Amino acid sequence: MKPFSVNQISQIIKGNIIYWDNNKYISSFVEEFVAPKSSCLYFLLYESINEDKLLQSLVKNNASGIVIRSHHKLNMQKWIDANIGIIEVDSVREAYLSSAKFYRFQFNIPFIQVVGSSGKTSTKDMIGYILNESIDTLVGAKNYNAPSGVAYNIFNLDDKHKAAVLEAGMKGLGIISLSSDIISPSIGVITCINSSHISNLGSMENIIKAKGEILDYLGEDSTLIINGEDENCKKLPLHKFKGKMLTFGFSDSNDIWASDIKYENFKTFFTANFNNMKLDCVINTFGKYYVLNSLAAIMVGITLGLSRCDIYRGLSKFNLPPARQELLVGINNSFIINDNFNGNPDSTKSLIMELPNISKDHPLILVMGDIEKDTASLEEYAVKSHFMLGEEISKLNFHRLIAVGKWAKHYIDGALNKGIDQEKLSYYKTVEDAQADIINSIIPGSIILFKAHSSYVDFQNLINKIKA
Repeated sequence: MKPFSVNQISQIIKGNIIYWDNNKYISSFVEEFVAPKSSCLYFLLYESINEDKLLQSLVKNNASGIVIRSHHKLNMQKWIDANIGIIEVDSVREAYLSSAKFYRFQFNIPFIQVVGSSGKTSTKDMIGYILNESIDTLVGAKNYNAPSGVAYNIFNLDDKHKAAVLEAGMKGLGIISLSSDIISPSIGVITCINSSHISNLGSMENIIKAKGEILDYLGEDSTLIINGEDENCKKLPLHKFKGKMLTFGFSDSNDIWASDIKYENFKTFFTANFNNMKLDCVINTFGKYYVLNSLAAIMVGITLGLSRCDIYRGLSKFNLPPARQELLVGINNSFIINDNFNGNPDSTKSLIMELPNISKDHPLILVMGDIEKDTASLEEYAVKSHFMLGEEISKLNFHRLIAVGKWAKHYIDGALNKGIDQEKLSYYKTVEDAQADIINSIIPGSIILFKAHSSYVDFQNLINKIKA
């Protein structure tokens, strides 16, 4: 990648150059909390830092300069004496995002953007595994899907990359617009739209509106790949989109659909059908929702011209990240399903509905924590959601249900409402209180599901104790 001049970048970010060594150029862009690189431009997003320590780090790593807000508290003479360039801007965050948008357009490659209420990270990773079989593809790190995370991922692009796949999340209206403006996708993927983030947006109408912001950034020559089974996806303002739209699902009314779905040893086998093509597939996890995500990823591969062999090989290499349906071996020859990363009522219901497909003759123990935050404004919604999930759990043939957290007691209420024996149910306020009961409930050959949003109830330390 050809380096950039300070004048070029200062115009992009609408900055005022306070000091710059004309012998220095800019070859990379780094935000706070990321280690400085040689010839980088460092964006100081927050000022609660040790100034001397930061300055030493930038000098040591041969950074070119720093971007700071106009009304800063730094000692400028220190930085000038250290020969670190200084650019002042009104908003460092806006400057960082503007730089990412500029940097993205240095690459004339396919950009795939994944949005949705759930399944973004797994779908992004599946696409990455598939494309990397034949195309050197940048895959966004972890679940870095806020605009600043999108920018971070964009800045990891280099000349070797021939495609990029990134996810974009949101916690309010206008956020996906910010990310989409940076990414300028050639292919958009919408996994599903459900009640996740309803606490931030207040209604399904607003959630649909927020997810639909990606449509404003897809041109006539772009492709939109959308969940044909999702009723909320059908409520998107799809008339705004003038490009090619493809759907995925379980019926042949979709452009690509799955058939012959089977489960074995916590894996899923299915056939993907597209036009006259049939492709037998395997994914290293279970659940029809992951089959849907796979179909979206396969369609991206088909759109970009990958072979059947590349698609099969890439998808078969996909593995979920830790704490997302992570399969572990536990004490007493048990199996642990660690799904303690995040969750919402819709995705949790989908997981519960899949458990009979994998539990079979194994005793099933459900350790369920809160999946909604503890706020008074959410009480009615949280109580109802956890109660309804308790009713859903009552349909299972399970050994124990152990609920942990503030809202989790309503799992118990829902199960009792459907006639489940009280002896199979326990409720605790904290993981520490529940620990002994959970451990004592593990009989040989059990499958133990740990499900919660880790920000509200974190089972990880307990899971570590019961791993074999």
